[in-house]
Amino acid sequence: MHRVLYDNTLRPSRRSVLMGAAAVGAGMMMPAGARAQDATPQRGGTLRVSMPYNPASLDPITGRNLPDFNSLYALYDALIGFDDETLELQPMLAKSWEWSDPSTLVLELQEGVTFHDDTPFDADAVVFNLRRGLDYERSNVRSDLSGVNAVEATGPMQVTISLDAPNAALPAILSNRAGCMVSPTAVQAAEGGNIDRAPVGTGPFRFIEWRDNDLIRVERNDSYWQGPELPYLDGIEYRIINELNTAARTVTSGQADLALQLAAQQIMVARRSDNIIATATTSMTYYTAFFNYARGPLADLKVRQAMNYALNRADLQQVLMMGLGEATCSIFPSEFWASGPDAKDYYPHDPERARELLTEAGYPDGVEIATLSWPDQAAMQRTEIIGNQLAQVGIRLNVTPVQPAQAIQVFMIDGQGDMLISPTGGNPDPSLAFDRQFSATALRNAGKIELPGYRELLEATMTTYDFDERQQKLFELELFVAENALHLPQYMSAGMAIQTGKVKDFTFGILAAPRFHTVWLDENA
Repeated sequence: MHRVLYDNTLRPSRRSVLMGAAAVGAGMMMPAGARAQDATPQRGGTLRVSMPYNPASLDPITGRNLPDFNSLYALYDALIGFDDETLELQPMLAKSWEWSDPSTLVLELQEGVTFHDDTPFDADAVVFNLRRGLDYERSNVRSDLSGVNAVEATGPMQVTISLDAPNAALPAILSNRAGCMVSPTAVQAAEGGNIDRAPVGTGPFRFIEWRDNDLIRVERNDSYWQGPELPYLDGIEYRIINELNTAARTVTSGQADLALQLAAQQIMVARRSDNIIATATTSMTYYTAFFNYARGPLADLKVRQAMNYALNRADLQQVLMMGLGEATCSIFPSEFWASGPDAKDYYPHDPERARELLTEAGYPDGVEIATLSWPDQAAMQRTEIIGNQLAQVGIRLNVTPVQPAQAIQVFMIDGQGDMLISPTGGNPDPSLAFDRQFSATALRNAGKIELPGYRELLEATMTTYDFDERQQKLFELELFVAENALHLPQYMSAGMAIQTGKVKDFTFGILAAPRFHTVWLDENA
């Protein structure tokens, strides 16, 4: 059983995308799986999940890596929710929201919600969280909230956010890390406000323990605000297994119920088994190499362009993804509403052009690029294949394997190396996707500079609420990133997971940020 990739469900309604349209009533967000349940859900049981990568943090605003979201939405609810398959915004902790003017967003909050420490969720808690995202020295969401000049509790359950300028992406931003609500009491009681390893949210599960590179365990929040029947599971045990074949075998052998973020090889093997469900769903995750274009050889546009021309993306997709996903020069799937007609195939495979550009840049004998890569087997295989393609035109990679959390510290914060090969994505709004990677304040922009023209294009995508106009501006920004070769995109991934038949109503949505609110276990399956 598998899902069709890249269908036309990726265009949310204009109203929900642009305005964060005021949600009617106090409806509750449910994951897509809740709309088409297999049978009557049963309560009980512990879901056993195998996943790669030890999280960087379980504090949503200090975490750095996409795989952190394997567990974040179990612990935290965000202010605004979204449909797993379309990204259409939905009520969550904010039961409704509206723009009172283009620079003022008003949130009306759910009542009767408490944090896991039994303290109340209210307007003051929201103000605390958003101010913490802006002011906390360890915050990684500061750039997401840039432009916010005031956050006020304008009623016990109402919050008003004032901006320096219109920002159409803000409602979607509040569905992600910046909108995940943590207990102010827990933060204030923690030394230095550090709750990296002691998360307290309002989500369906409470944190119990985290053993590095081994286990994260959560248990049902019996006071969950979405109703006494939710969540159905007693708890979740996340086993951290970096070797993907081993992770897959935990499911096929019955030691686990679900394995997340696998590679194509494991999907193809699992599909040979009649009692295993292997899914490859549309995903906003893409594989790229981040450039430090503030210095060194990658400060030269011609070198960056040469690297892009040197890649044979179609071969990469076939070899590394076994035909799943999509070869691309963009950061979006081709069917996504913000993906334009020109960027996807901007750099055809052209080794001769790559060599010409290197010569023009002053490197007729080739150039060496100091490269960081994740150390797991799949990542090293990807790095080796990319390195072989680049070597054919004289670009040599000097590779240092580094664990994901450390790689981000070393490359993006400490500024060591020229390039980091890594997956990324999972952003709920296209403007945010560009901002998080290419803005001067972005964590993923190692050089912390912006090329002339970038800022004007980015701001144009955020300051219009007309769908067609905003879409066109996003096309222009997408093309700017391609023309200036600001990174080395390779292919869109698929959201790949395998599970046993006892796991019901699980959806690995296009953000690769799983939610387990309505997942249940059928012990008779």
